[in-house]
Amino acid sequence: MKNIINIYGAGLSGLTAAINLAKDGYEVTVYEKEQRIGGLEKSTPSVHMTPLHFQEMNNYIGIDIEPCFSKLDYFKVHMYSKLATFNPKHLYVTERGPNKTSLDYYLYKIALEEGVNFEFSHPLTAKTVSTLPNKSIIATGGSSSLWNHLGLRHVPYVHFDSHKEIQQKDNYCLAFFDSYLVGYGYIAAKEGLASVSVGFLVSQPHDECLKKFKNRLQEENFEFDRWNFINNNFPEKILLYKKVHGKTFILAGVLGGFIDPFLGFGVNSALISGKIAALSVISKEKGMK
Repeated sequence: MKNIINIYGAGLSGLTAAINLAKDGYEVTVYEKEQRIGGLEKSTPSVHMTPLHFQEMNNYIGIDIEPCFSKLDYFKVHMYSKLATFNPKHLYVTERGPNKTSLDYYLYKIALEEGVNFEFSHPLTAKTVSTLPNKSIIATGGSSSLWNHLGLRHVPYVHFDSHKEIQQKDNYCLAFFDSYLVGYGYIAAKEGLASVSVGFLVSQPHDECLKKFKNRLQEENFEFDRWNFINNNFPEKILLYKKVHGKTFILAGVLGGFIDPFLGFGVNSALISGKIAALSVISKEKGMK
């Protein structure tokens, strides 16, 4: 009889964990609150930039993800009144979301081929956490409602996202740092799809700050419609295991505190934490190592 494992969240970390555990002979079911693969409907499709070493990543997670990435043509950062241009070598862009061209969908197809089961429209709430099997993997992301219930140290914030198709086919990223921004705002584009995201503190006047950022974008000849408001959380520490209701759960992705150190992007960290979560199911010692 196969060992059974449940994973909550079908993002990059949940999918990576599911693929690895299925390859190791586990019977895996992934539960996702959205109606389809690809994360929050309000945030996708989107483009994400990341540094990446494909061979090293392949060796670690056991999945060849290179087909989903395109080389970055240029990366510019507006730091207050100054402009810095970075060497795009080893920097790539990938699409996130429900489209068949996305990294999410690519991993989803591999998971199906490995026999992973999926249950969509299945949200995980504070009321249902107590019913989860021991050693379940929770990878429900930054916008999850579980941060307080699980006692995870975090900073709440809000962000606004938008996307659109563009005629320009260059692959690029523009980042903006300013005194009214939490971290930064950025635009990334991959082969005709452009997306933008900007974050603010909960205490800030969101509409006023967003208007200021929109004006800044217009100065660079960018304009987006239909901005979506999203509540999110930023982790304050990494926590792989969490004991709640007398059970031990394994945390993955941003919920477990995994954030890419390069400008806080999350592709590398999500993939790697998915592998760590899978190792943690097999052996706590391997996971911690």
